Amino acid sequence: MRRIGILGGSFNPVHAGHLRLAIEVAEALRPDRIDLVPCAIPPHKEGHDLLPFGLRLSLLHAAVRPFAGLAVNALEGGRSGPSYTWDTLHAYRAAEPDAAPFFILGGEDFEMLPHWHRGVELPRIADFVVVPRAGSGPEAFRAALAAHWPDAVPLAPHPARQAQPGSQAQPGSQAHPGRQAHPKHPQDTPGMERHLLRGGPYGNTTLTFLPLPRLDISASLLRGKWLRGADIRLLVPDDVDSLLRAQADEVRRCWAHSRAVPPAGPVPHGSNPHCSAARCSGPHGSDKDTPCE
Repeated sequence: MRRIGILGGSFNPVHAGHLRLAIEVAEALRPDRIDLVPCAIPPHKEGHDLLPFGLRLSLLHAAVRPFAGLAVNALEGGRSGPSYTWDTLHAYRAAEPDAAPFFILGGEDFEMLPHWHRGVELPRIADFVVVPRAGSGPEAFRAALAAHWPDAVPLAPHPARQAQPGSQAQPGSQAHPGRQAHPKHPQDTPGMERHLLRGGPYGNTTLTFLPLPRLDISASLLRGKWLRGADIRLLVPDDVDSLLRAQADEVRRCWAHSRAVPPAGPVPHGSNPHCSAARCSGPHGSDKDTPCE
């Protein structure tokens, strides 16, 4: 069965932290692809400084162009209002019934999942991959499991597999001279934990804690630097930087609001509809781009 990763956020703008996360997950889990899913109407922020959906979509397409294993899904833009992760995951199941989606989010958002719309049920309709954030490591992951999914059964590690001579890089990846081809099958990352949930509406699902290196880049930092005329190269892909420059009037009109509007206080997940991304705008709140509920 094909496997599809889902990484959501407001992507305002998309940056190197998002891309490195998607690439690291792809290299660890070997899915057929990872979709970056931009929120149309984020529930956890006022949206005063949010670029238009179409522009954020264009930025995402520019960002993923060099990476054949990454894609962009614009399904949020086709909805008449905010939605919930519950709806997004079911939409994936309906659109690609032969695929197994997995939802990527940060550890602190996983801990808040019960406060999302039908949050305790979410890991039973799709696999979840939890990546560490500051203060949310494996102990917090296990505590959340024990509190909300006590029937989760620990799974044995994947058996070690060695790349065979002449093996190809994973589907959709670009070859790099001098770099050993990656094996096709998932490999356990040191510290990785997998737990099984039985009897979901689409079958069994897994909850995976996946320790990964993290680039601590915030979208709000990038917006501030861009407004000051600072150099944001290497923080965003070159094509994203070029597109922001080409659309400078529109970008400045939107992002200038961030100086006048104070950041909103924390809003419990579930009290508002979701963008499919951990708090909108960053695993990654108003200044990071992550899955919303």
